[in-house]
Amino acid sequence: MRDGFISEDRSNDGAQVSETQKVRRLVCDGAEKKLKLVTQKRPKWAVDNGPVTPAFATGLSNRILNRRKRLSLTKLVDANVSCPSAGVVSSTKFDKTGRLLLTGGSDGHARIFVREHSDPSYSMLGSFHNMNAPVQKVDFLPSGSNKILMASARGLFQLNIETNVIDRLAMFRTAESWDAGSFVLGERDSRTMVCVLGRQGRVGIADLQSRCKVATLNSNGHVKGAVFSSDGKDLVTVNSQGTINIWDLRMHRCKQQLFSNEVTNAVTVALSRNNGKSPPLLHAFLLNAEKDLLAVGTTNGTAAYYTRWQGDTTETSITPFINTSLNTGIDCMHFSHDGKMLLISSSKTKDALRIIDTSTGYTISNWPTSTTPLGYVFSSDFNRESTELVVGNARGRALLFAVTS
Repeated sequence: MRDGFISEDRSNDGAQVSETQKVRRLVCDGAEKKLKLVTQKRPKWAVDNGPVTPAFATGLSNRILNRRKRLSLTKLVDANVSCPSAGVVSSTKFDKTGRLLLTGGSDGHARIFVREHSDPSYSMLGSFHNMNAPVQKVDFLPSGSNKILMASARGLFQLNIETNVIDRLAMFRTAESWDAGSFVLGERDSRTMVCVLGRQGRVGIADLQSRCKVATLNSNGHVKGAVFSSDGKDLVTVNSQGTINIWDLRMHRCKQQLFSNEVTNAVTVALSRNNGKSPPLLHAFLLNAEKDLLAVGTTNGTAAYYTRWQGDTTETSITPFINTSLNTGIDCMHFSHDGKMLLISSSKTKDALRIIDTSTGYTISNWPTSTTPLGYVFSSDFNRESTELVVGNARGRALLFAVTS
């Protein structure tokens, strides 16, 4: 396997190897020829396979630009093979240990799968049925793997795996124009916080322990996505115009507003969890790189991510790194747990999933392939060690891949 291309441990990869060798010869002649060849090889739904921000290309040396991430994805047995969904797998989530896997589907079921230490595949542990309402999103609570949060058109529900008790949360009623499927979880001072988006720029914050709403934030424009910071003290939101607001949850006020001319029609936002460390190559060349990377996805398939986005000024114009690997709206975006990979996907087109190497800005090429079709992708997640990737599609399958680099 050569740099920048994904092998799937199959015997019919001869053509791929020869193409890789051709790219390596062109690299010696200059970066422009290499980027031109990559453009010729892009899938039909891709626009570009490399970074297009001029500042990024001029800020790093050719040696760094030519460096590609070695990554191999091997297809494993489907995670939900013991009980596939009868509809779209709209949500997938690993727990902290990687032993449990949670899926939510349009058939109204939230299913929990478990993998024993001696068993390479997952088996069915239990299922919760939400009557007459598709499951929009599911997630494990940060406090542990025995409780999960489930969202549907009927509202928010907290499920206890051990006692099989289901509680409906009354803080955010759908009749009050709250979108339960937009919830995100965070943890602050050992307390689990939940954020839910509403109409007219409203953002609700609640404490799951006390079952009380803590605050309602009011933002300009239609808020499309939100994410908690690592310590739970801040909340990052993005509106449809691409404006990013950073909220101080202790004072319940917006402490910083970021905007960029390159980002409009935003639909989702993601934040990496790097545990105080920036990706190594970015840290070497961007001396003020932040601990966490911030990414925004748009309706035209543009993924923009920021390395220096926290500052002392109230309003700041910043230039992100732009990736245009997709040309349909991004509806799923998240970082690997070490922040070295950014996954983006769109459910509008088949096989529209890309993995971006955040240390170089390049899209990992030649995956997915025709031998491992993903179908229409609706959800995905990395396990905590970023050694496995699960992909939920429209056919009710939770595809599982082993990731090695």
